[in-house]
Amino acid sequence: MKKNVLILIIILIFLALFVGGIFLLRSKARNEATQPEETQNQVALETPLEDRPFVTLTPRTDGREFRMEISRIKNAQTIEYELVYFAGDLSRGVIGSIELEEGENEVSRDLLLGSCSKDVCKYDEDVQKGSLTLRFRSSEGTRKFTTDFHLQQGEKILTSQDEKFKIEGKFSTTTFYLTMGTIGLPEKTEGKVLSGPYGIFTAGSSSAKGSALTMVLPEGTSQAKLFFFDGQNSTEQNGTEIENNSLTANVNTLGAYFVTE
Repeated sequence: MKKNVLILIIILIFLALFVGGIFLLRSKARNEATQPEETQNQVALETPLEDRPFVTLTPRTDGREFRMEISRIKNAQTIEYELVYFAGDLSRGVIGSIELEEGENEVSRDLLLGSCSKDVCKYDEDVQKGSLTLRFRSSEGTRKFTTDFHLQQGEKILTSQDEKFKIEGKFSTTTFYLTMGTIGLPEKTEGKVLSGPYGIFTAGSSSAKGSALTMVLPEGTSQAKLFFFDGQNSTEQNGTEIENNSLTANVNTLGAYFVTE
């Protein structure tokens, strides 16, 4: 009797091992079949400045929503975005994704700084600084970009978070202005880019007549050209001066600026 029980136990153990082995082999085969596609999609791709998208965030007149515009999109099927900011001491965020149609090279989205339910909105207060992360996914892999932004109102100096770009002037005390790195250039340009591109965007007037622009340059720079993008074309700005690794110039309009050799 005991011998028969022992034999039965051995048979059951053998069957369990056999069935488990088949299951593991099938799982391994299935994983190996899907691994190339998953790995390929997760490959981080390096992108030179001239091939990066041009990105802007424009605050609504009340500063409670940003209009995100992305242009010069290349080789992407999906865009994932993540806006992270502080409302006072609390971290907040807006996330989403955009499916691109074939050949689509520019998109826009409204990013609300808060939440709405049944036509009732609760907005985040005291938003000043944050970051925007974009992931452009394609069959080749993923291109990831991150830029910081600085939202200001009622200040005489509009400055980037890294303090390498600023414009000082007389600005409306009731208008919101957002300063950021635009990730990529607004259009193809000649010459090596030394600083920028940066931009200041607003839903109000972009006039900045008689304002003073300052951009930090690489150490030892003695010659450089300043360009301004007006939404259509980039034009070289006259009257620039270089001293102590900084370029200064008088400017009349807010928008995107960058410096080349």
